[in-house]
Amino acid sequence: MKKWKKEIIINAPIEYAWPFFYGDLEKKKKIFPKVVEEEILNRTEQVIGTTIWQTYQNGSYTEQYELTIKKYTDEKTYKVLQENFILNDRFRMTTEYELESQGEHLTKFIYTSINKPKNPLLSVFQLFGSDEVIVTFMNRTKDTIEAAYATEGTE
Repeated sequence: MKKWKKEIIINAPIEYAWPFFYGDLEKKKKIFPKVVEEEILNRTEQVIGTTIWQTYQNGSYTEQYELTIKKYTDEKTYKVLQENFILNDRFRMTTEYELESQGEHLTKFIYTSINKPKNPLLSVFQLFGSDEVIVTFMNRTKDTIEAAYATEGTE
């Protein structure tokens, strides 16, 4: 099992940043450019337990995953979305997007990713994994949300 946890400050209010993670597919595609489509298979009233069929375009290869929302909080100053899915039929993935208001125009974004191989032999390869993909994702997310906020203003 490999776990990464990173945080970064986004220069935008929490309510502006949140739809990039949950609720607005067009905004979500801006920080997850490989997401092509999402279809809700089963929506629960409390959101936790909701299942979503997500389609990714990875080069010429299209991948589809069934995501399950395991944790969900949508409060004024604190928001969390945790999803579980199986990647390439090899890894059990848990991703968590946590937003904490740091004032009127700042949001702390904490990203946690856990990938657990279905085959224990794959664990050996994870020993050599770097956090480069995570850091790139965090910086792209920050830049995308801040640029959108700067051009759209304080809607």
